[in-house]
Amino acid sequence: MPKLLSFNQAISKSEIYSNRHAMLGNGFSIACRPDIFVYGKLFERADFSDLSPSARKVFDALGTSDFERVIKALRDAEKVLSAYKGDSKKTREAMLHDAEGLREVLVKTIASSHPERPGDITDEEYAACRRFLGNFKLIYTLNYDLLLYWTQMHTAAGERPSSDDGFRKPDYDYEADYVTWEPGQSHDQNVWYLHGALHIFDTGTEIQKYTWVNTGVRLIEQTRDALKHDYFPLFVAEGTSAEKIERIRHSDYLA
Repeated sequence: MPKLLSFNQAISKSEIYSNRHAMLGNGFSIACRPDIFVYGKLFERADFSDLSPSARKVFDALGTSDFERVIKALRDAEKVLSAYKGDSKKTREAMLHDAEGLREVLVKTIASSHPERPGDITDEEYAACRRFLGNFKLIYTLNYDLLLYWTQMHTAAGERPSSDDGFRKPDYDYEADYVTWEPGQSHDQNVWYLHGALHIFDTGTEIQKYTWVNTGVRLIEQTRDALKHDYFPLFVAEGTSAEKIERIRHSDYLA
């Protein structure tokens, strides 16, 4: 059985290369706040009241608290039912409705459970994240939460690691309380939210990022207010790889 390298060993062995890059998964967030970001905790806090009574039971039937697994199961089941004769149309429609609704339940639960302010994370925790991130040139993340963004905003000017997520003040409205992303507008971009994030929104005509500096309103408050008005952030929570790719290809930013 191959022996796994420690992180420090891996970093040491990779020094022969000119650049290193990191892909962050949910473990990055769980390591900071396991009482919030593990699926089990999100499931406990989720509000299923807008879905059919069966949606909540699917988790029990599959013995899981993984939202993406249940979304995939519902969509697969709908396809299977379509192959059988009989009056299954109503059930199939309910499955697809619940699958789409669970995506919204997930992002609402993350937003409602999220730490309130950057100050809820200690300076020591931010310093540990900066030491880790400082090993890499490009950062890719699959997480929806604000922890990576907060860490980068907690870095003083000129201090490593530097960060550029590609968002800029829109040329047509320099007084806007948000920033926008356009393909190729930043050749220095080194941070990518591959599955979207709570503070990034697709308006249909542009990709906007909420900011605190332009509004004085905490990012999590802006996100929660948007959700109250059924305005959802850009995020990918589809069940299968093919469904994820399909959604990603519909967004210049994600693609």
